[in-house]
Amino acid sequence: MSKKEEPMTIGDELKQVGFSVDMQMSAELDQNIYDKHQYVSELKTPIDQVKSKGGFDYVDEGYMRWCLNKHYPIWSWEILKYETLGDKAIVVHGRLKVMDEGVPRSFDSVAAHRIAVARSGSGYVDLGNDLKAANSDAFKVAVNRLCNVADDVYRKQFIDKTLSQEQVDMLMTSLSQLEISEADKVDKAFKDGKINKDNFDKVYNSLNQGGKDE
Repeated sequence: MSKKEEPMTIGDELKQVGFSVDMQMSAELDQNIYDKHQYVSELKTPIDQVKSKGGFDYVDEGYMRWCLNKHYPIWSWEILKYETLGDKAIVVHGRLKVMDEGVPRSFDSVAAHRIAVARSGSGYVDLGNDLKAANSDAFKVAVNRLCNVADDVYRKQFIDKTLSQEQVDMLMTSLSQLEISEADKVDKAFKDGKINKDNFDKVYNSLNQGGKDE
């Protein structure tokens, strides 16, 4: 039976590239990077930057570069390999590197673009443009997957509704002032995930006004 593979932490990534970190530092880095990516993921892409083709929404490469410069200003993109699939398509394999809250990280992506053939059936329209299009697609995939840019457009977005530590502390303080039976009900609702960022204010105000949380 094979050993279950555990998710890699930022500390694990740093060790792979020769950095030494203790458990506390690793945990802090994990949290900082998580918070940064969650923030970027939850940003709404401006409607004027969202385009559609063939029933799919997308954003231009220029918007992706602008977001990288704003949220991950130290970055690089390198084409590792490109090849043609006969006369059908050009394939690009690229690597995006970013400095992520002080941690060097990278992501490889591959994309293909159909080679445009001249209407006469003899020769190609512009292989250079086909290569640039494949490169642009690979770049955008990497930016989305590694940096969570335009997650709402590419349907990768997850809105974290978990209470912040400050909200948890506020809730626990309110529970300490309730009767045990009532506090147990609210505590169970909290542990079951029924109290989240969407309804926290309503629950908190109800508890502090002497009302009962449903």
